[in-house]
Formats: sequence, C-alpha cells, structure tokens
Amino acid sequence: MSDYSISIVPRKSSYPNNTAKAKEVLDWLTSRDIVKPTLSDCILSSDHGYAISEGARHVTNLPEELPYNLITNGLEITTQRQVFHTGGNGLDQCICPNCKENIAFEDWSFIDSWAEQKDNNLICSLCMVASDVYQFTFSPEWGFSDLGFTFWNWPDFTDDFLEAFKQQLSCDISIVYTHI
Repeated sequence: MSDYSISIVPRKSSYPNNTAKAKEVLDWLTSRDIVKPTLSDCILSSDHGYAISEGARHVTNLPEELPYNLITNGLEITTQRQVFHTGGNGLDQCICPNCKENIAFEDWSFIDSWAEQKDNNLICSLCMVASDVYQFTFSPEWGFSDLGFTFWNWPDFTDDFLEAFKQQLSCDISIVYTHI
C-alpha cells in the first residue's frame, strides 16, 4: 500500500498573515473534533502533524475509509511557499492563459522563479509571456501558496466541508490529490 494525500490550498501565492490564519483554521478544525489539538508523529514527514479525530467522520464522503488504523493519518500544515503537486499522479496539462498551449511536457524551469519567491508569475516556455500562476490551468490540479493543509490518507471530503474551508480562508481553493 502506498500513501496519498488531499491538500486544501488557498488560491493565493502569498496568503496575508499566513501563520495566524493557519492557527485560526487549526482551532476551527480542533473545535469540530476533526483533528487532535496536539502535535504527534502522524504525517509522512520528519515534522509532526495533527492526528485524525472522531469528528472527521462528518466531513468525508466515505467515513468508513478514514485511516484510524494507520500511523500516517493526520493533518500537515504548511506555512512556507510550496508547490503542492500530484506526485505519482503526474501532470497531464499545464495550459498557458496567453497562447493556450499545453506546456506540461516542456522544460519545467518556468516554475523556478515562483518557487524561489522571486515572482507570483510563471513565464510560458513557448510564448514567453508572464502570467499569474493561477491563470494557468493545471490538470490534475496543482496548488501554489505559502499556506496549505494536507490530510494524509483521508478519503474525499464532502462539498459542505470544502465550502466551509473556503469560507475559513475567505478565498477560492485548490484541491490537490497526491499519490506517493
């Protein structure tokens, strides 16, 4: 068996007061008993995360598939700029908003300036026009932000939970499915 995750990522490269917002969202999740309030060894990282709790049953479409029996079953919160990619799920398309071409199979160095915090734009490797990262269409979906919430080995979330999460962040979100 391999691990997978679902990341909820605000569609903002630089989220204002991202550390405070991370704590606010964690407080919301713990108040609903979705995750435990204390750090533990429950994520696929050398860092610690917040383990799954009983209230998680109310936010997924398949509560019987929640990973209570797995060591890797928690929430990882990211507050540093990161590309939330699909891992083994790959990338089928990255459509430039200017030339409308698929650049997924071109040189990926166009992501470097974003990742290195030099810019919030990507430069298309074909037409050489810079556009905000969120104007590109990634399929499957990727996320680009300095704030993200990664749930390890959880099944799909309900639409109501995703809508409530969007309200907590006060912006649109990307849902990134990663397979390791």
